[in-house]
Amino acid sequence: MIILVGKMVTEDVAWVPEAKEAMALPHSREAQLFYRTAKQRFEDAQFLLEGDRTTGAVYLAGYGVECMLKALILNMAPRSSRAKILASFRGAKAHDFEWLQREYRKLQGPTFSQKVREYFVHVSTWTTDYRYRSGMIEHADAYDFLEAAEAIIKWADGRM
Repeated sequence: MIILVGKMVTEDVAWVPEAKEAMALPHSREAQLFYRTAKQRFEDAQFLLEGDRTTGAVYLAGYGVECMLKALILNMAPRSSRAKILASFRGAKAHDFEWLQREYRKLQGPTFSQKVREYFVHVSTWTTDYRYRSGMIEHADAYDFLEAAEAIIKWADGRM
């Protein structure tokens, strides 16, 4: 695997933004795609928040959480069940953080700490319907959402 700093992403290359620490990729190839996407969507969210595009920032940060949870699930799953799990990542339920948490628990993942549970409560308002919302979310609310999303992403990343 080649790691590029500040370059374009291809399916076989891990992209690491400049001035950020490179993290180890999950061992599962299926999980790697969701992992990379999670990191990129969250970075996009941070960029939008800096530009006061708060609704878009929350929308993409939510996708970052979703993709990181999917990466964690796929990384924990036995190879023989990954195709079935990937197929289950279709439809509205696959965007539901509670459903993803249940799928994680089915794989006997370590329990969520109280703090992580609090972060999940904070992001539980997220929905894919944000893509249809006009206007802006209050900056402080968007900032708090991204802060909770980042904590969940880092928590999941530490379990890969």
